[in-house]
Amino acid sequence: MRRNLVGYMLWALLLGTLFLAPGMISLAVIPLTVLALATLIDPPSGVTVRRKISKREIRLGDEIEVRVEIRVERGIGIVVVKDPLPKNVALTEGSNTGVFFKGLGPLKASYSYRIRPIMRGFYTLPKSEVTTRNPLGTRYLWGVYGEELKLRAVPRVLRSVPIAETRRKARISIPETSFSIRGPISTDFKEIRRYQTGDPVKLINWKATARTGQVLVNEFEREGKKTVLFIVDASDSMKVGTESESPYEHAMNLVASMAYRFLRKDYHVGLYLTGARKFLPPATGPKQLHKMVKTMMDFERVHVEEEGFGDAVERLKRILLQYTPLVIYVSNLLESNKKEAKRGALTIMNIHRGKTKPVIVDISVYPALDPETGTLIEMEKRAVVRELEGVGAYIVRWLPGEEDIGEILSKLLGEIG
Repeated sequence: MRRNLVGYMLWALLLGTLFLAPGMISLAVIPLTVLALATLIDPPSGVTVRRKISKREIRLGDEIEVRVEIRVERGIGIVVVKDPLPKNVALTEGSNTGVFFKGLGPLKASYSYRIRPIMRGFYTLPKSEVTTRNPLGTRYLWGVYGEELKLRAVPRVLRSVPIAETRRKARISIPETSFSIRGPISTDFKEIRRYQTGDPVKLINWKATARTGQVLVNEFEREGKKTVLFIVDASDSMKVGTESESPYEHAMNLVASMAYRFLRKDYHVGLYLTGARKFLPPATGPKQLHKMVKTMMDFERVHVEEEGFGDAVERLKRILLQYTPLVIYVSNLLESNKKEAKRGALTIMNIHRGKTKPVIVDISVYPALDPETGTLIEMEKRAVVRELEGVGAYIVRWLPGEEDIGEILSKLLGEIG
């Protein structure tokens, strides 16, 4: 359009000169003069953009405020600032675009908006795009300014869970005293082992050391608090369906919410991911919840090795002996992993000598994904559950399409005492 306008004015100037028409000449000269002066005016430049976000990590459903501050030193004209938003990030309040006019003095301006990640994961907010134009739009500048901002959306932890006040004995018990490698040393002898760096000198067994020629120490049981160990199936069968509706997605939300409740009671809480062979030793405090959520998210899209519940329990035998924890296994029970689930449950009960029985949470999303396939798998699952209940394990089935996380949490926590 600007080129057409300039062309019309030059054509009018040429015709006015040929036909000696002063009116036509003035009609072309005046706009051309204004256009020439506008061309000499520099668009705003010397741009600086600073952005701040209210949080670097949020839980799904929460919002983040982004504040943008801009400073422009030189030029005159329009300044347009735009923050591109990554995929799966919704704008909930305000605008991610700011428009300002730069006069003779330096421009200092700011605006803010709020965003909400729709899915879990890591997000990067790209640098701000700034376009500046002089008053008539004859010259413009474009560039990206500021720094990229990184944030992470983690599974939402259900902090308030209504539990029915039923006066009955809990079906799932956690031992009152668990052994902990961090607790105070008790007087209960455990074993003689090789000396390790950091062992107190007073624990050295001098007779055994003299007899074997190796430095050996007495190890005693350590007193600790109640302990819960989550074993989460991270295999491919847990990652069927869409990312936001897979069994693994629901497992993360469930484990994070339950861990929050146990940590609030000052229990030790640990995590093991089958297949990934990733283990977080039981610990207390809010940092442990953060580590658990991060660990589960790190392996969400990662292909892992085949490892059943029984194999995982065998690898964790020493931990099970040290802590005597309540084991909560979260998986997608199928005929293909039934034997491993059964072997793992029997091994735990043998290790704990019947003091505790494992809790197995079966997460099924198949009816929601495909009703016909879901019906067949449902029949298979019921047979698997009956067999596992026969060995003494406590089974809880969860169909997220029919029962929300609050209901299943209320049911589980109401049974654990």
